[in-house]
Amino acid sequence: MKRIIFFLTGLLFISSTSFSQNNSNMLLKSLQNKFNSINDLSADFKQSTNGRINLVGKFFYKKENDLRLELRNLMIVSDGTTNWSYNKKENKVIISNYDPSDPSIISLKRIIEDYPAKCEVSDEKENGNNVLVLKPGKPGMNFKIAKIFINSSDLVQKIILTDQNDALIQIEFSNYKLNQKLNNSTFTFIPPKGSKVIDLR
Repeated sequence: MKRIIFFLTGLLFISSTSFSQNNSNMLLKSLQNKFNSINDLSADFKQSTNGRINLVGKFFYKKENDLRLELRNLMIVSDGTTNWSYNKKENKVIISNYDPSDPSIISLKRIIEDYPAKCEVSDEKENGNNVLVLKPGKPGMNFKIAKIFINSSDLVQKIILTDQNDALIQIEFSNYKLNQKLNNSTFTFIPPKGSKVIDLR
């Protein structure tokens, strides 16, 4: 709701909507500046769907699109050109071309830089945390609403997505380590001897 404050010396219109928008822009800019200052990072990772934890592991990222996700029975590795998905239990590797629009690939770059440009961005406080709220302005996005929780170091603490089927997907990051000079070999994968390789490139 817009509030209008009148001063006797003149009329000064202060809109809570515009104030909130300025605050949202500042939060987003701080988040993006921090992200752009990072060459690589690692963090503990947890994902749940509708309150049920389904993925727990370690997340690694290196500019621009290198990533590695180590889970109990699954490892996903990408060097920004090729993806490797290794199912440890089945000893099977699926190799595919990197697709920046693939929603199954967790991309901090896409969440922090690409999504906001395609969404209406607002902010709110939740349990003392700064939260950016993204609502898609155009069809074609894979979520109805996304909330990005930002910690005191301007890093993503948690992401909550409501997908097109109204499922609630929560992704949490903790124990960040920044700029460790991660080796490029972290983001490539050699299929283990005897593993079944399916190459989709």
